[in-house]
Amino acid sequence: MSGLKIVAGPLVTPISRTEARTHLNLDDDVDDSLVRSYLQAATDWAEKYTGRFFINRTCQMAIDGAREIDDILWEGMRTGYSMTRYVDHIELAATPVVSVESIKYYNDSDVQSTWETSNYYVDTFSEPARIVLRQGGTYPTDLRVSNGIEINFTVGYGTSPANVPEAIKVAIFQYITYLYEHRGDEEQSIQPPKAIRSLLDPYRVLRFNSTPYDTTYRTGII
Repeated sequence: MSGLKIVAGPLVTPISRTEARTHLNLDDDVDDSLVRSYLQAATDWAEKYTGRFFINRTCQMAIDGAREIDDILWEGMRTGYSMTRYVDHIELAATPVVSVESIKYYNDSDVQSTWETSNYYVDTFSEPARIVLRQGGTYPTDLRVSNGIEINFTVGYGTSPANVPEAIKVAIFQYITYLYEHRGDEEQSIQPPKAIRSLLDPYRVLRFNSTPYDTTYRTGII
């Protein structure tokens, strides 16, 4: 089993509580705790919808292992041409990637080693970013049965809300407004309107596989 966890989270949100209150035309501390909750909920939803983290944070991704694949093994019927004939990379499970600090691996005795940077190249031009095996490079071997490779990296648009694209911030503003205006409406859907999704769609990253840790299939921006 593999996964992604946040080691150090952001200290700010893409828009501040004060900005959210101003947008809602609220005076003093009216509904302050509610605004805080809606701000966090709207930000979390927008990050999940786009598949991106907006403010920088440190992440740790673990995978069971990696190997080169010259040709994908296939069972059953093909329904279309497969563009992927050779896999020599590991796709990172979060975007946009700022940097990769280290890649560690563990043997079956849980002894940690560092994968030398001469074996790989960090491709941050692609989205999602990739750890690409260099010519002559080799993947770590003799790994433990689960979470044998650990990748530590920083992801986000920057440390300041000013680094976040305006369309994303507008979408968060609008979703906060939608949640606030429909608070207490039991029959009202909390799903954001299509206009909000339209603002975020250009930034959305889709993964055409069952898990972001399976690097067999193509991924990319819509």
